[in-house]
Amino acid sequence: MALSRIDQDELLSTLYALDNLQPFAAFLERLRRRTRAGEAVLLTCSSIGNWDTYASRTSNAAAITPLPRGLLQSLRSGRVYDLEELGDEGYGRIIRASSHRSDVWIGIRSVTSGCFEASDAALLSALSSHAATAVTNIARLHDSQVELAAANEALDRAGVGWAVLDDYGEAGAGRSLDVSPRHRAALVNGVKGGARVAVAGEAIALPFAAGDRGTALALFRKPVQPIDRAAAFAAAYGLTGAEARMAIALAEGASIVEAAARLKLTEQTARHYSKRLYAATGARGQADLVRLVWNSVAALA
Repeated sequence: MALSRIDQDELLSTLYALDNLQPFAAFLERLRRRTRAGEAVLLTCSSIGNWDTYASRTSNAAAITPLPRGLLQSLRSGRVYDLEELGDEGYGRIIRASSHRSDVWIGIRSVTSGCFEASDAALLSALSSHAATAVTNIARLHDSQVELAAANEALDRAGVGWAVLDDYGEAGAGRSLDVSPRHRAALVNGVKGGARVAVAGEAIALPFAAGDRGTALALFRKPVQPIDRAAAFAAAYGLTGAEARMAIALAEGASIVEAAARLKLTEQTARHYSKRLYAATGARGQADLVRLVWNSVAALA
């Protein structure tokens, strides 16, 4: 069955809508009304076994007990099943569709027999492949959101902010960019002029060819959000917490005397710690120790 123009407008437009808060809510409500069902459901099972259930039902309809997951997974993809033949307590139709990301089931149910026609089964059949594609799109959107959140968290920890600038120096995607309009324009003009790295004010910009979404990727410094660099360095080299804190202080530019004062140690104790640091890490002096700290996992913490 080919979807009619009305079904395309009423059903597919909502099926493919990427709504994070209520995925498939509008689609299922329209499907329920279109088939006169008491309940329309969409179930998904990801490739790693995570299940999600979405449903739309009439205000006076109680939720019908869902089919066992094992039974759902035994259904043949692309075939419309009558719920009665599956031993369900309601009346209706269900179809399974598969994609490389997940399995999808679309069903319509009612507590009254004789509610559905052959055209309703044909409609589910026509919608099934679209549902699999829509679920895959939702999964990809979620993956992208997770990746973006993880990248932003990592950059925040490193003290790096970013923003995408358009041809006019206006910031689109990204974090708040505290750079003057004049400097933003200079960054964009530098990139458009062929510079591999443009510098203006407190920011740099790199070429960023993303269609019509931006011209330059601006990077700028922001407060670092470390957790515990000393703990990470101690774990990496088998040091005590006090010794690792000494290493971090030295890596941040303090002399042994300054590090002792910062950590409230005697100068003699600080020098003892520094000898332990060189022995444990193999560093051949403070400059080498600094390199070890900032090239180790401590720089990530």
